[in-house]
Amino acid sequence: MLKNTITFLGTGGGRVVVFRQLRHSGGMWLNLEGINILIDPGPGSLVRIFEKGFDTRDIDIIVVSHRHLDHSSDLNAVLESATESTKKPIEMLVAPEDVISGEEPILLKYLRKSVKNFAIAKEGKSFNFKNILIEIKLKHIHKGAQTYGLEFSSKNKKISYVPCGKFFEDMLTGYSKGADLMIFNTTFVKPKQNIQHLSAEDVLKMLKVYQPKKAVITHFSLEMLKSNPKAIASWLGRESGNRVFAAEDGMRVSF
Repeated sequence: MLKNTITFLGTGGGRVVVFRQLRHSGGMWLNLEGINILIDPGPGSLVRIFEKGFDTRDIDIIVVSHRHLDHSSDLNAVLESATESTKKPIEMLVAPEDVISGEEPILLKYLRKSVKNFAIAKEGKSFNFKNILIEIKLKHIHKGAQTYGLEFSSKNKKISYVPCGKFFEDMLTGYSKGADLMIFNTTFVKPKQNIQHLSAEDVLKMLKVYQPKKAVITHFSLEMLKSNPKAIASWLGRESGNRVFAAEDGMRVSF
């Protein structure tokens, strides 16, 4: 297993792209200093994990940024597989409260014993596992789901994850500057007034402020696919002075 890499199991965003599987939608597999963190296990995550040469039994932590199905629908399947039907619990699940409990949780009750520690995401909270720090940086504006941006840090590395949500001014101050890698769920090219997802124009504002060493855009809508994500990434790089890449299904990035 390569340390300090992230593999994009899927890069789809938006209903059409995800639910017609125009791009895969399995989330991301992050290896940070040897700790394996599965982020946002959406539809197909279980299949993509094995397809890309990983093993669910190696997962230490699962992180869910929000409860929408494109980010969480495979949570139970992955947990069942990772824990050999609850026999060997994973170390931690980091997720908003509405993923774990409440009237209509994503996590099935019988699988609660598949997790040793529940880390309930709230803005400003942080959680430690061995030499890894997971920080809940910012609550996003995203209809129908408690949604949080996160950062993952070791002694020498920092990764920022900016998930779905409407752009607002706090996004220009809520994350860390100079991260080794910053990932943006970039659903549209231009802002959509009534749709709470980030656009490339929103991401450009953040890149100019945060200046990460590397940046990746992902979670593409049909509009983004038609506009060519690589071309959008090149434009973002030129305008911001950053190294910006467009994620592809199965792409692995080192940091």
